[in-house]
Amino acid sequence: MLTKNLNPVLLLFCLFFTSACAETLSAVNTIGAVKDELTEDQDPESRPKPDKRDTVRKEISLRSPRGLTEACIIPKKWELGSYSLKDVEKENRLCSYDFYTNIGVCPKYNSTNPGILLINPTDKYSKQAIDASSCDVKKMGLPTDAKFKQSISCSYTPAILAYYQVSRILGDIGQVPVSVYRTMDISIHKQLTDKAVKHLAGGTTQIARTWLQFAQVHRSPSQHPQLVDRSQNFIYGALSDNVKGEEQYIEVSGRGTYETRYERFLSQPPYRRLLDPRPISQMLNSADFVKVAPTVVQMKDVSEMILLDFILNQQDRIGNIHYKYYWYYLDPQNPQNILRKKSKAALKKDILVVPDDETAEMAGKQAVLLKQMILRDNDCGVTKSNMMRKYGALERVRHFSPQTYQKFIEFAKQVQQPEGDSYMKNELFFTDMDIKKVKDNVARAKQILVSKCRSGELNFDLDLAIYTPGGRLPQVACE
Repeated sequence: MLTKNLNPVLLLFCLFFTSACAETLSAVNTIGAVKDELTEDQDPESRPKPDKRDTVRKEISLRSPRGLTEACIIPKKWELGSYSLKDVEKENRLCSYDFYTNIGVCPKYNSTNPGILLINPTDKYSKQAIDASSCDVKKMGLPTDAKFKQSISCSYTPAILAYYQVSRILGDIGQVPVSVYRTMDISIHKQLTDKAVKHLAGGTTQIARTWLQFAQVHRSPSQHPQLVDRSQNFIYGALSDNVKGEEQYIEVSGRGTYETRYERFLSQPPYRRLLDPRPISQMLNSADFVKVAPTVVQMKDVSEMILLDFILNQQDRIGNIHYKYYWYYLDPQNPQNILRKKSKAALKKDILVVPDDETAEMAGKQAVLLKQMILRDNDCGVTKSNMMRKYGALERVRHFSPQTYQKFIEFAKQVQQPEGDSYMKNELFFTDMDIKKVKDNVARAKQILVSKCRSGELNFDLDLAIYTPGGRLPQVACE
């Protein structure tokens, strides 16, 4: 059920932005849009918008076996953010998961974060069977529907929440998963912690060590306010939709040691292309849509990843970049319209296998199959080391999306206002220090990009509409 007074400390401070903001962005909305055949992937500027009732903060109550009231909070949406109906659907679905009645719950045994996996029951495995199992979900063949992570190891709850919201504020970039705030009865979490510690006993992996850290949290909960609420009745964190069927984007990250991951990224062709001062048409010796689309989309993805990570102090991006395949093609009825459709193409033993029905459907069209970036792992941010800023990755970029640039400039103005502070504190659960860091990052990113724009060093050519019949470079105001 919905409740208006679930937690007075977390009450919403309403945001009011001037009509001038909307007028400024209305011009951006007319710049080349990509329309999808699938509603959930539709271009942010052309797809249906959420109802106003779905843009306000929602607080949902769920009851634990001990009779404690757990909370699921859907943060208020930024007024000019690009949210989809699918985002709203996923938010509501995440908050519909009751740890005790309708979703399987297991501790996570892989990677580094000791999170909780939420698994939909199947005909073979009921919720009770999942909960009672050893939770070897890979062996059981059970996909994870959502992940519940806390501020432990490199993870930070506000970072997960912020990546979702800021990605939508900047035009729905990076395909960042939907996230909400969630609490769990601490006694239930202790049972899951004990289960993980027992399963991983004697192990020397990072995940084994971090579960032992969580066991220590349960022994002295009052010493861990970043994980346990003031009442010491709840563990709190971010509950996120889990992306499925993605592949690691090795082409962007490269291969090598963890210690050299950012140096490696800066030497990879996808980043190096962003440094080339020549227009895309000169770089690729073509302005043909099919020929340039894979490179344009990749460059756009990488430049937007750099901006997001710069703003939100990301420490652990390289090696945590993924992608899925999509078809991009020109509408046969109106070649100035770009359509996009999900593909089931997949790499099998390093060979790309494309379903025959997709190949047949795209035959005769100006179509290209390409990789679209997914930023699914975003928890190591906000309070962490800003690696993109440390390595000067943004300063050298010479190509940018005109839509993303103008949305960022508007966000940079708004976030410096008192309303911006209120939003970060009350919707993203930022501390005063978090707010200070992010605002400083935004100010520095704006300084870098505006300076390059004014000097003519920034090419606004990462927009596929430019490469359609009759397409041309847009006029972009630097500030």
